[in-house]
Amino acid sequence: MIVALMLGISAQSQVLFEESAVALGIDEIRDISDGTGVSFVDFDNDGWDDITVCTNAGEPVRFYKNIEGSFTEISLDLVDPLIASKSVSWVDFDNDGDKDLFVASETAPNTFYRNDNFSFVDITAEAGLPTTNVFTNSASWGDYDNDGLLDVFLANRDLAQVEVNMLFKNNGDGTFANVNLESNIGNRSVLSFQGTFYDINNDGQMELYLINDRLITKNVMYKNNGSGVFSDISFFSGSDYQMNAMSSAIEDYDYDGYVDMYITNTTIDSSDPDPGNFLMKNNGDETFTNTAIAAGVQFGYFSWGAVWLDGDLDGYLDLYVSGQFATDGGGILPAAYYDNQGDATFERVIGQGFEDDLAFSYGNAMGDVDNDGYPDIVVANRDPFKDYLWLNKSGELNDNNYFKVKLEGTVSNRDGVGARIELMAGGMTQYRFTANLEGYLSQNSTAEFFGLGAANAVDQIKVYWPSGIVDTYTDLSANQTVTIIEDNAILSNQDLQNLSTLQVYPNPVTDLVNVQLSDQHITGLKLYNVLGQLVLEQELDRSTTVLNLANLQAGVYLLKIQGETNSFTNRLVKH
Repeated sequence: MIVALMLGISAQSQVLFEESAVALGIDEIRDISDGTGVSFVDFDNDGWDDITVCTNAGEPVRFYKNIEGSFTEISLDLVDPLIASKSVSWVDFDNDGDKDLFVASETAPNTFYRNDNFSFVDITAEAGLPTTNVFTNSASWGDYDNDGLLDVFLANRDLAQVEVNMLFKNNGDGTFANVNLESNIGNRSVLSFQGTFYDINNDGQMELYLINDRLITKNVMYKNNGSGVFSDISFFSGSDYQMNAMSSAIEDYDYDGYVDMYITNTTIDSSDPDPGNFLMKNNGDETFTNTAIAAGVQFGYFSWGAVWLDGDLDGYLDLYVSGQFATDGGGILPAAYYDNQGDATFERVIGQGFEDDLAFSYGNAMGDVDNDGYPDIVVANRDPFKDYLWLNKSGELNDNNYFKVKLEGTVSNRDGVGARIELMAGGMTQYRFTANLEGYLSQNSTAEFFGLGAANAVDQIKVYWPSGIVDTYTDLSANQTVTIIEDNAILSNQDLQNLSTLQVYPNPVTDLVNVQLSDQHITGLKLYNVLGQLVLEQELDRSTTVLNLANLQAGVYLLKIQGETNSFTNRLVKH
């Protein structure tokens, strides 16, 4: 089945999606009556977005490896306790370059696996995380104290309100410490589905916003004061919504430079002045306004997952929402694809968008199945429906261009979580913000997607890292995926070509590593560990050198090389 949407920015702005789950290798019905999320993260770092889905008790978490645009279910080298999983999150908590795995459960203890060369070791107890059931719906990762290490917030939804939410600080040695009291979030049980780390005021500090289930517990906004301590500004910011909040999807939909949030809702009350879903517009002064009705994205009935994406690559962020009921009559929507009109309003095309999207759906996530730059959508459906995989075929209808960005932190956390990206192309400035967990208990691709419309180049892109470092790139060609390494400020395509003159080998390294520049002499070398500490320094005047790292601990290091005319940065892994 193919669904075509003639959408509004211009006559060339079209979206085409094809439901392709079974055709691409995802063919199962899962008993997930209590609702789950889904992950669209490249878990093996091969450049192709994979899919991970949660399951009910007695079944293993399912891993679908993306093999050049189609999926094969694989088994990972791990011990699965066969618990009912609520959400999964892939995260590089130890900055070693591979993805570790956290599996959250509302009915059994959580499981945290460290990735050791794609063999997964259960380190839940060793890491100091809870080993009993604390009713966790999700684990959200963010660096709240900006020490370069990802911390984790456990949203524990205990209906008896005994088990509290938990914030754990990453100690940098494979362990975590509960900092509920030190951080001032306190020992509170507010029926949270999810916590979202994001920066509401562009000060480089990650706030923490809680979406809470049931009307007895309002949503909570914790402002980060910059010293590892939070303040509750829910009331004063106007973000203390009273709702059955299910999903928190963040992006800057109106491109004013401040991150907004879309929150889905399963409370529909005709007496409520703001029924349905909420669009929490960031006013830029630490206050928020619900603009869902004015923007045309209220939805108006039970909904769960939500994800922002530029489906037609016209430069404006659209919104896809998953609903609960399989009908499109009487004002009840089964799902909705909202097209951004470019003026902070959206339009749903009745009778054309996803006509057969009629399942009881929960979480959804965005990724790129075939690496064509057009974002695709995976949806976790409740039995008797199979999961959806909406393959974006818009490239058959328009000639719009894309630009994809992956981040690699060196001083900041390795995943680049909490970074803000500003891109200028075709006379438009766009923004993206990187988060580890979004939507309904779900995880989008770690790549950030930008639609460029007819523009064939990026004029400028800036990355504002959590560390405070700002990297700037200019004059980059469209229709490519780039990896931006922190504090490696390449300024043009010519500088990208210059990187080919540098050779660092072997990498990973055990003791001796060779460094060579083919077109100039090396004048200086500096080697930093993941904490930003200088561990080795050399001054020299030759084109090649050998570094002895035998006395250094195993881990990830940043090598900065100064040449006669250029500087270079290279990531080293020491075994």
